[in-house]
Amino acid sequence: MNYKVEKKIICEETGKEFCVGDTVSIRYSNGGGNGCCEITKITGTGFHFNNGGKRDKNVQLKDITELQ
Repeated sequence: MNYKVEKKIICEETGKEFCVGDTVSIRYSNGGGNGCCEITKITGTGFHFNNGGKRDKNVQLKDITELQ
């Protein structure tokens, strides 16, 4: 049998799950944000995302206020 392991980001307040390939909007604690970002990789402290550019950007979960 074949198995696949996936990392997920789970919101502790709502229980909503985000996986690689999901399109999300990010709101930062400083008031800024990014919309329509695709999660490309999930790490232990945050995730990498792409919003249409050539390179992926990364963000740490401690810097995020809201993820939709």
